[in-house]
Amino acid sequence: MQHERLWRVVFCKPAQERRAEAQLENQGFEVFLPRIRVRTRSRGGTRMRVQPMFPRYLFVNLCAHAEDWSTIRSTRGAIGLVRFGDRVPSVPDEFIEMLRNRQGKLGAVDMSEAMEIRPDDTVEITHGAMTGLRAVFQARSGQERVVVLLKLLEHERKVELPANAIRKVV
Repeated sequence: MQHERLWRVVFCKPAQERRAEAQLENQGFEVFLPRIRVRTRSRGGTRMRVQPMFPRYLFVNLCAHAEDWSTIRSTRGAIGLVRFGDRVPSVPDEFIEMLRNRQGKLGAVDMSEAMEIRPDDTVEITHGAMTGLRAVFQARSGQERVVVLLKLLEHERKVELPANAIRKVV
């Protein structure tokens, strides 16, 4: 008998997404850590850097009923599964597939440039894994990043994206 498998979200310790990914894979879990390529500036100029698309989060494909999830809490780099009360929400397979399909040969989604946007403006994600989704612009988070309010997992969540991945909806 085959059990239904669902993608769940794992909350990670700060800057420990890659460690949690490797540890969960070593335990036999199917893991997906979407990554983006962003341009960063340093003393030597600008360079492209690969970083997690959703800082502190990754996805793990779990059996809906039969699998023991308790090992995730004790995994190095991971804090545990995202929960809303007693409920552990799932992410649609189609969303995971969309993210996977938009990754380039380096295993990361490449982003483009954004235009000037003000807080509370409605924006559309124009490039990258979430192309076509709408959100509400909140603020800039550094030179290359923005914070938008996006409806994910049945709740509105603040999501940090590269600034060049959104455009204002006119």
